[in-house]
Amino acid sequence: MKLFRLCAPLAAAFGCALGPSAHAAPQLETITGIVAGAGTCGTFSPAPELSFFSFAPANVPVGGIAACGYSGRYQTQSAAIGPLTLHDGLGPVILGPPILSPGFYSGTADARAGYGSLGAAAHSDIAGGIPQSGTALFNSVAAATFSDTLTASSPMVVPSSLGTVRYRFRVDGSMTSLGAPGPFLFGVSYTVLDVQQGNGPVFQVMNANVTRGGLGTISNATPPAGWVTSTGSLSGGSTFYSVALPMVWGQPWDVKVGLLAWSYGTADNQFLNTATLSGFEFFDANGVAVNDFSLSSASGTDYLNPVPEPSAAALLLAGIALLVWRRQRA
Repeated sequence: MKLFRLCAPLAAAFGCALGPSAHAAPQLETITGIVAGAGTCGTFSPAPELSFFSFAPANVPVGGIAACGYSGRYQTQSAAIGPLTLHDGLGPVILGPPILSPGFYSGTADARAGYGSLGAAAHSDIAGGIPQSGTALFNSVAAATFSDTLTASSPMVVPSSLGTVRYRFRVDGSMTSLGAPGPFLFGVSYTVLDVQQGNGPVFQVMNANVTRGGLGTISNATPPAGWVTSTGSLSGGSTFYSVALPMVWGQPWDVKVGLLAWSYGTADNQFLNTATLSGFEFFDANGVAVNDFSLSSASGTDYLNPVPEPSAAALLLAGIALLVWRRQRA
C-alpha cells in the first residue's frame, strides 16, 4: 500500500509501474510519407501514422490524398527484429497549372530503426518554377521508433523502491534550406526526438529547425557546442538528456523512443546515420545517483554494451586492420 500511495500521483503523470502488469512486446517501426501536388482540398491534418510524436506536419488532406488530387502516400513497416529500413520517393510532380510555371516537386524519405539506434532523412526540392496555389503541398517526412521493456536493479537500493531514470542520447546530423527568402519560396527542415515511458506523456528530448533565410536552432535556442549554423544550414552533433522519469527498482517498465525528420519546399534533412540511446542515469527515491546497476531488456538488447551496427562494425574493423598493417610495416 505504501508503494501504491507514493507511485499513484506519478502514475497519472508519467505512467509509473504499480506492480505486475501486461507489457507491450518489443517492436521496431519505420514510417515514410511524401505528399505533393496542387490538389483541390484546403483542409489538412497530421497523418495518423505519426500520432506518437510531439510534432507532426499537417500534410494529409482530410478528404484523402488521391481523392483530393494529390500524389504520394504514407507507408509503415514494423517488426520485432531489426535493423528495419524503409525508403520511398516521389516526383517530379507539377504544382499547379502549367501556364503559371508552378514548378515541379521531387522528394525522398528514408527511415531506419534498431533497438537503441534510430535514423530518419527527408529530402524535398522544388525546381522549374514557383508554386502559386494556396492548396499546393510539397513535403516529405520519415520517422522511426523502437519500443522495449526494461528492468533495472542495483545492490545500492532496496528492490521495489522508487527511483528515476534519465535517458542519454547522442544525435548527429545536418539540415539545409538554402536560398534567399521571398514570396512563395518555401523551405523548412525540422527534426524531433521524443521519448515516452509507460502510458505517460511524450516528452521532447530535442528538436532542430532550419528555415530558409534563417539560422538553425536546437530546442528553440542557439545550437549548443558541437553544432555549426549559418544562413539556411545546421550540422553537427551533441548529447541530449530526457527529463527524469519515474521507475521502480526491480520492476519492468515500457519505453518508446522516436525520431522524425521533415522537409518542406526546398530543404534537406539528414539524420539517418546516428540518433543513439547512449546511456542512462539512475537515481534512488532521494535523488541520489545510483552508479552500480544492471539493466535487462525484453528484446535481449544490451543497452549498456551495444553491439555496433554493420556499417559501424565495418569501419571499426577497417581501422583495426589499418593499425595492424602500420605496426607490421614499422
